[in-house]
Amino acid sequence: IVRRGGTPVIFQSYGLCQQSGDGILKSYRELAGVCDRFIGFELTTELAPFGAIYDLDVYTGLMEIEACIGAKHSSFHREPEWERLRLRDETRPDFVVYTGNDFAIDMVMYGSDYLLGLSTFAPDLFAKRDALWAAGDPAFHELNDALQYLGMFAFRSPGPGYKHNAAQFLKLRGWTKTDRAHPQSLSRPGSDVEVLHEIGVRLGAL
Repeated sequence: IVRRGGTPVIFQSYGLCQQSGDGILKSYRELAGVCDRFIGFELTTELAPFGAIYDLDVYTGLMEIEACIGAKHSSFHREPEWERLRLRDETRPDFVVYTGNDFAIDMVMYGSDYLLGLSTFAPDLFAKRDALWAAGDPAFHELNDALQYLGMFAFRSPGPGYKHNAAQFLKLRGWTKTDRAHPQSLSRPGSDVEVLHEIGVRLGAL
């Protein structure tokens, strides 16, 4: 990834997260020895059994690693993300907190950037939303609300089923030829397509 000019995003694993806090930080420091920049990751077990949400001591240690330029936070809860933003503002303002909370995509209003699975459905509409926010245009809020409706529906339990909803939505938009997801991925019912169509119309995407 580095040789190609990219920035590695370090997804979690059982081997990483089953260590002690000190062990987790040691692993990240070792990564910093082989690349000059990387992005960390916290992932709720609602989406992946090998994920973990670190305590603030570990998160503070992660921020102290210069090569770690930011981290995605996917607890699906606002309060721990607010804690990370506050810690970032107090100790390392250049550190980027990437929200992964598809149930609260307005976290950008509090200072988060984002790496949202939901943006896969409509990257063009997220770009439009972001431009409205940057311009201080109140139309941001209505578009954000409509996108949040899509997120609430697609990320309902079981959360990993959102991937199939993404395939269904992209096919509705004419962006893909099939609405099939990976055969080992969780499936959503075909009746979801009708709801996704209604949301797409509301968004002006269909």
